[in-house]
Amino acid sequence: MRTQRRNARWRWHLKTALAATISSAHDHGLASALARGLERPLVLGYHRVVADVASVEWTDMPSMLTSTKMFERHLDCVGRHFRFISLDELGMHLLSGEPFEEPVAAVTFDDGYADVYEHAYPVLQRKGIPAGIFVVTDLVGRPCWQVHDKLYHLVSKAFAMWDDPRLELCSLMTTLGLSTEPIVRTRDAMRTPMLAVSAILPALPIADVRRVMDGLEASVGNGFHDMPRTLDWAEIEKMCRGGITIGSHTKSHVSLPAESAADVAEELEGSRQAIESRLGEPITHFAYPGGQFTAPVVDAVARAGYRFAYTACQHTEAGHPALTIERLLLWEGSSVDADYRFSPAILNCQTQDLWPPSRTCDRTHSGGTGGSHG
Repeated sequence: MRTQRRNARWRWHLKTALAATISSAHDHGLASALARGLERPLVLGYHRVVADVASVEWTDMPSMLTSTKMFERHLDCVGRHFRFISLDELGMHLLSGEPFEEPVAAVTFDDGYADVYEHAYPVLQRKGIPAGIFVVTDLVGRPCWQVHDKLYHLVSKAFAMWDDPRLELCSLMTTLGLSTEPIVRTRDAMRTPMLAVSAILPALPIADVRRVMDGLEASVGNGFHDMPRTLDWAEIEKMCRGGITIGSHTKSHVSLPAESAADVAEELEGSRQAIESRLGEPITHFAYPGGQFTAPVVDAVARAGYRFAYTACQHTEAGHPALTIERLLLWEGSSVDADYRFSPAILNCQTQDLWPPSRTCDRTHSGGTGGSHG
């Protein structure tokens, strides 16, 4: 174990050194041909912005968390190379088919956590930076868990209590009549609670995810602490008036490729109508939960009346480029060096698409909606 940690730290130091070299070369015009072109705007994606990551990272999903301090560092670093624009300006420019005249960036947040209003919104206002927030409408103003948060808490507790989490979870899913393929596909899928959740969620319709959570709760109990609060409509309306674009993230944060066509349509249309009825204006922006989408899902997004939709990777649908706008997802640990200090060089390589040289994607992009469900 000690050797593994030493090797991981050595690789992290190497990554930091390579990023510094590549970033410096880019700044001197030596890597400009490899960098993000003007035809590819930078869209940043965040989830939660909290005052202090250390106080919650042992109980909440780490990849969802960004501290206010790190968030501001990201904005300042990106702002040196890109002009921040609103999602409406971004979308209309993309529809025109013309490349931007200068590098541009947009800021987005998924899920509609209240700490975005509490911590990120004041920073954006102070700096005059527009942004977009994609909300899960069934959770707005309600004391309910985001499905990924609740599953993470249950899986984390199971990992702490079970002698063999892989075997126990496979047994639970088999008892429920569910395929164990998502968690046995690779050894890494059950290496940590975070990886286990990332394997389970995309593969199951929301009804089966809830069955898994019920089974876990019956086995290990809940033992939950306070759940992260979601935005209420008053906060959403205030941010909308303050220049923040409000978009949809479905009604209940489902993995759209795993749902039936009818349920996909309800999730897409119902969430848009709920927001429009509260804000009194058309809602044209959408973000795919978990970045999961297929060609039929993209077609459904178009039929639901959205003009712009955002992914979590570089995959696109040629027939719907404005409905598969790529995003770079960031969090507290995404741009730090081996000593966990913010690295402008690593962030610069990420935003310019210089590092890593090729990004892999394990999200669902093939197949259809899960027509047998629902």
